[in-house]
Amino acid sequence: IVFTSDHGDYMGFHHLLLKGPIHYDGLIRVPFIWSDPRSDVRGVASDALGGTLDIGATILARAGLAPFHGMQGRDLLPVISGEAPGRPAVLVEEDNQRAFLTFERPVRLRTLVTDRWRLSVYRGVDWAELYDLQADPLELHNRWNDPSLAGIQSELLRQLVQTMEEFADDSPLPTARA
Repeated sequence: IVFTSDHGDYMGFHHLLLKGPIHYDGLIRVPFIWSDPRSDVRGVASDALGGTLDIGATILARAGLAPFHGMQGRDLLPVISGEAPGRPAVLVEEDNQRAFLTFERPVRLRTLVTDRWRLSVYRGVDWAELYDLQADPLELHNRWNDPSLAGIQSELLRQLVQTMEEFADDSPLPTARA
């Protein structure tokens, strides 16, 4: 049995309701409960990072099937059991069909979440979001313009690009050389 959700809701957090293109923790952190009577892992909770794209790969692995070429997720069962580390970061992508919340065009947003930081970059604006999730778990202080965090900001932007490259679709495989 798998229990999860595609997104959370603000439910009054930051004085917002429902959902929108601001990736606060309450919106992007969703439950993932895996119940398997044939598993040796029972009653285990993990803080490891994983994403909804990992669910398909986990189900296939549990069924003894290999993931298809181009599948971007990874099997979470070794992570849950403590045999493997979680992801170093999770990528959250959002592409809206309309402009709202003062954005002049449909919102395109990419967020990178690590165990300590959340970086969110929006298309077409000259600002972004950077939160220290350990020092500021409620995400009240955007540190994007903090010069003391320029090195961290640069590293997170590099990691965001690398993660986006990792998740870019590369299928189907070519069958011949040009």
